[in-house]
Amino acid sequence: MENESARDLLRRGRSASLKRLRYIGALSALGVVDFAVISLYQMGLIRHLPDPPGRFFDSDTINASPEAYPFGIPDGTIGATVYASNLVLASTAAREGRTRRTASLALGLSVVVQAAGAVYYLYDMVVRQRKLCAYCLLGTLINFVMLPLSIRESRDERASRDGGADGY
Repeated sequence: MENESARDLLRRGRSASLKRLRYIGALSALGVVDFAVISLYQMGLIRHLPDPPGRFFDSDTINASPEAYPFGIPDGTIGATVYASNLVLASTAAREGRTRRTASLALGLSVVVQAAGAVYYLYDMVVRQRKLCAYCLLGTLINFVMLPLSIRESRDERASRDGGADGY
């Protein structure tokens, strides 16, 4: 597919697959913003993360905990990078042929890993730290909403590869 055709497809296509990929892209963009804020706190550029009212919320403690720095790297930066890669993969999965298959598979894998990570972090917040991070909860919600969209996209891509139309 030529670049002009890819651009037209992304901007004007109306298939159910493109609609899902756009939603995944929008959710990923929201995730980038959310985790950029966390990253700036973890890097010391922001001194305090405002929380909703309630004694259960303590985003500062959660994001400064040892668990929030795997391998000594702020997990916010890792999360923002993964969400940004999802944006690239979602737009690439709109192409035809082998590129679509590879991008769809990579996007699906990324979203599944993110959802599994969200479950782990949610458990850590609720059970071990007994505090909640509003920013992390937003990330968890984003991951859980992306999961069924990504699963459906992978199924449809597989169906089109096995003989159906590609849906664009």
